Amino acid sequence: MSLRFFGRQQVTEQEKAPPADEVPSATRAAERSRTSGAARRAARARKARTQQPAKPAPVETPQPAPPEAPSRGQRRRRPPAAEAPPKKPAPEAPAPPTVEVSGLESLLAKQGRLLEDFASKQLTVMRSVQRSLSAVEKRLGARPEQVEPSAPLPRVGIFVDVPNVMYAAERQGVVIDYARLLSFLSRGRELVRASAYAPISDDPQVKIESQRFVQPFVDRGYRIVTKPLKRYADGSIKANFDVELAIDILTMSDRLDIVSLVSGDGDFRRLVEMVASKGVRVEVVAFAQSMSHELRAIADQCVEVGEHLSELRAR
Repeated sequence: MSLRFFGRQQVTEQEKAPPADEVPSATRAAERSRTSGAARRAARARKARTQQPAKPAPVETPQPAPPEAPSRGQRRRRPPAAEAPPKKPAPEAPAPPTVEVSGLESLLAKQGRLLEDFASKQLTVMRSVQRSLSAVEKRLGARPEQVEPSAPLPRVGIFVDVPNVMYAAERQGVVIDYARLLSFLSRGRELVRASAYAPISDDPQVKIESQRFVQPFVDRGYRIVTKPLKRYADGSIKANFDVELAIDILTMSDRLDIVSLVSGDGDFRRLVEMVASKGVRVEVVAFAQSMSHELRAIADQCVEVGEHLSELRAR
């Protein structure tokens, strides 16, 4: 700045100075001294500027030009709306683990083949079952939906007069298997109770299970009712179960549909009449030779053991 000022001042002074021939020598010397001093100061200023770092020139920001005024008859335009700041993109979800397509396709194909094999096997089984059902329908002569539901099985109670039936079997020379007799009498029925009334010896040292009238019924499905034998003055031995057997039948008759009395003794005639009066069927099972005419006349059914020996005989 000082150099420019000095040069401008020098030019002004030279313009104002009079011609050289008019200026005295003393004045010219003074001017030369001032000129040399100013040159030295300008040199020092230039040296100082070269040593100091140059300051960056300020950057001027361009100012928007003012909107032009609309001419007459021309619509005024609206300034453009400010653009919305761009939205930040949402963070991407982690990519699922990659699976080899060829391996997955092979697994799916294998699974499809297994399912087809299983379905074909099930279809074969269903067809075989259907053929079996058709054969059964033809054999029965009616379709399953046409078969009426079966009625409940009749309830039966079996009561065995052991001495009566065993003595009759001994007279016939046969031995009865009482387990088979129980199965024969309860076939197609619901067995409620099977009781065997057997006399036993009055000797306490004899085991009950090994006695004559008890042993055939042990572990055969019977409830064994025992009573000691009585010795009379004339030397006879007898055990009468008429009372015990009659009480049991009358007590259970309300829960039975059929009473099977295995005895041919005519003393049970009145018992059979009382049970039949309650609407319970009574069947008498005995050998024909030992069955009394009274029981045969009032019983609902008479079963002769001799006619079924092929099924009831002990082997």
